[in-house]
Amino acid sequence: MDKQKKLWFPGRDAIAPYLMVVYVLMLAVVGFFVSRVTEWNAITVAIMATAALCYSFFYMIPGLLLSALVSAVTVKAGEAPWRRRLVTGVTVGTMYFSHLLLLMDAGLYHGFGFHFNFLVWNLLTTPGGFASMGLRAGTILTLVAGIVLLLVFHIAIMAAFVWMPKLRVIAVVLKGWRKFALAGVCLLCLLFSMFAYGYEHYMLRATPLMAVRTIPLFQGMTMSGFLSDLGVKRPDREVMQVKANSGKYEHLNYPANPIQRRADRPKYNVVWLACESWRADMLDPEIMPNASKFAERAVNFKNNYSGGNGTRQGVFSMFYSLYGNYWDIFLKNRRGPAFIDWLVEDQYNFKCITSAKFSYPEFDQTVFCRIPSESLYSDDKGLTYTRDQRNVKLLTEFIRTADRNRPFMAFMFFESSHAPYEFPEEAILRKEYAKTLNYTSLSPADGPLIKNRYINSNHHLDMRLGEVFRALDECDLWKNTVVVLIGDHGEEFYEKGRLGHNSTFVQEQVRTPLVIHIPGVKPQVYTGMSSHLDVVPTLAPHFGVTNPPADFSLGFNLLDPAQKRTYTIIADWSQVVYASAKYKTVLPSNSIAFATQQLTDGEDKPLPSLEPFYRDNKAELFQIQRDLIRFVK
Repeated sequence: MDKQKKLWFPGRDAIAPYLMVVYVLMLAVVGFFVSRVTEWNAITVAIMATAALCYSFFYMIPGLLLSALVSAVTVKAGEAPWRRRLVTGVTVGTMYFSHLLLLMDAGLYHGFGFHFNFLVWNLLTTPGGFASMGLRAGTILTLVAGIVLLLVFHIAIMAAFVWMPKLRVIAVVLKGWRKFALAGVCLLCLLFSMFAYGYEHYMLRATPLMAVRTIPLFQGMTMSGFLSDLGVKRPDREVMQVKANSGKYEHLNYPANPIQRRADRPKYNVVWLACESWRADMLDPEIMPNASKFAERAVNFKNNYSGGNGTRQGVFSMFYSLYGNYWDIFLKNRRGPAFIDWLVEDQYNFKCITSAKFSYPEFDQTVFCRIPSESLYSDDKGLTYTRDQRNVKLLTEFIRTADRNRPFMAFMFFESSHAPYEFPEEAILRKEYAKTLNYTSLSPADGPLIKNRYINSNHHLDMRLGEVFRALDECDLWKNTVVVLIGDHGEEFYEKGRLGHNSTFVQEQVRTPLVIHIPGVKPQVYTGMSSHLDVVPTLAPHFGVTNPPADFSLGFNLLDPAQKRTYTIIADWSQVVYASAKYKTVLPSNSIAFATQQLTDGEDKPLPSLEPFYRDNKAELFQIQRDLIRFVK
């Protein structure tokens, strides 16, 4: 019998103890995820303990199945040495790969608070996505070294069991009846975690539902109908959910009504300057004197919110004036913003420049899809600040040489302020700063020095903005040019637990500067709430549009005293967030999200109860639900 087992799975004497060690390694990584749970009770402990025990094994199943398949396919070779080596190699390779993926997910969760998802997949598979991460040689080399060392580690474990048979004693737990007992325990753990989760989900108890989110690929069970039939009473809580996914719709209803424009409309030039990761407190006279002087001669919106915590939703919201949940359907339909339509209609000359790529995010298929490809220029080579230096020369040359008998739009996306926050020596404003950024070794203790590095990069950004403003001065263009200066989103430096952006909706990640110069509009400081959603509605009347903003946007003309923003919506890939001076919360899209919903005040301080939020904002929430699907059909 033992010989027949070896025939079906050659090398099993060494493979079995190796798999035991791999299970322990998987359990250790799952322990890291479990350690991220911040609130515990008895049922949460039970669910997380049983889930950790069974999921550590489940992550090994793909490798086990592949190894078994290879063994079955080669069974006719009997106990041939090459077959034993092949099965052993496939086992080590697949277990190593599973372990590596789990560790990479742990690193992602540690840094950003989410698991591998569609955002990460899009980042890795879209041209320009990986480059947009701003990783430099030190970080990449460390990652590669870690990947190689992990492989060596797995090979060494297997080699130890092959060459030192006495070590195989740890596999005794897999012999005879014990392996069936272990399988039974694993199955019981799985069933308990699923059923316990189902009950807690039915009872809308947030603590365990939040906890299981930490475990990759956790699958719970919902039992609402079953428990209801048994007479188990669900808590009497009002559930107001939003349906934020416009993906089920195929067609656009955008604009909602045909755009009407005055025949005698002005045709102002447009200079649109978007700055990557530019958070609100950087618009400071010491850090950015040129931008601050520009703000003094324009409308400075001091309390501005991006439409997202990442570039995609941030840029989308500033040009389309729509919530970020509309991104997918606009990309699917290759539909540009109404604002660009107006400029194309008026035969503008375009020059759009980026220090990243127009393909990531896919702005060449959305925002700028109607602009001729020869008018789109990207330069993503070299250090971020050198790209901006080269591109500003192109931008200012275009401004200086543009045909004065034809209006123009010049757009530039600056990259200096994006990680890894690079700058030349002459831009050093904070002398104590992080000299390098190796993301594999950063911690909250590094936050202040990283922020100083960021400040220096913003000081360099300001130098480049100064060149643009001087070109406008020299060409006497202010009297007939609209200038928009804006950040796509903010940037956090562990002030509230994270580094960078795209991870949470705290003020540091969603607040940006917004400054707009419009010929004939008196310079002023606007202290009310504003949003990226308001940029185009505020500009629209100055481009001859007579429609109300609601026909083409979800924003307001903030220069109209009759229009005022009391809240805004911020989005990422899968969530929409309500933000006002008083409240901030993710709007739930299902009962799980409702049960785990958390509420803070406008400055991200936790509030004890959701009831005041729902009581005070019921009418607004119904309006948001309509707005989330207003422009699709």
